[in-house]
Amino acid sequence: DIVMELDDLQRDALGELFNIGVGRAANALSQIVSSEVMLSVPNVDLVTVSTVKEMLVKNEFRHFSTVSQYFEGPFNAEAVLIFPESNALVIVSHMLGNQLAPEELSEYEQEAMCEVGNIILNACMSALADLFSVEFNGGLPHHQFNDSEKLGFHLGQDSDYVLILQVKMLINRENIAGQMLYLLGLQSLTSLLSYLDRYLVEQGLK
Repeated sequence: DIVMELDDLQRDALGELFNIGVGRAANALSQIVSSEVMLSVPNVDLVTVSTVKEMLVKNEFRHFSTVSQYFEGPFNAEAVLIFPESNALVIVSHMLGNQLAPEELSEYEQEAMCEVGNIILNACMSALADLFSVEFNGGLPHHQFNDSEKLGFHLGQDSDYVLILQVKMLINRENIAGQMLYLLGLQSLTSLLSYLDRYLVEQGLK
């Protein structure tokens, strides 16, 4: 089996492209939580689905709040935003104001996390669409509570590769770490990389 890898130029370029999307998402989220939200420059890695499953099982966190959304276009991807459950509740409390008790927060968690996921995942895909001059159609965001075993099982039933973006969100000086996963079949990954290489050539970088 051939294992696809990113070269340094591709990895840096994807980081920059996704960073544009993350910047847009931070602006939109700032308006929702009525205070500045900062999202770090994503750290991008390409791994196989089986590697991601191992990483999740080894993760120090056991319980996750996940939002997934399917995108179709010149390449298809299932985008998944993953926050450890404790971090997700911090985000929700900022969105709803801090006047709610923790048990009340969890009632609103699915709706609030769907909104956060929708904003972040769509912003990143629309940044790629703009820069590659293509269009994607996104499905509805879907929220799930998962533990690390179950999450690994759900991932990538039709996918071979995963683009992992490590992101840190800063809300009111609170650091909240999460991950974005873009699950891609081999054909979609090949297509994504050919668009990326074309973009790099247009920019005079390749």
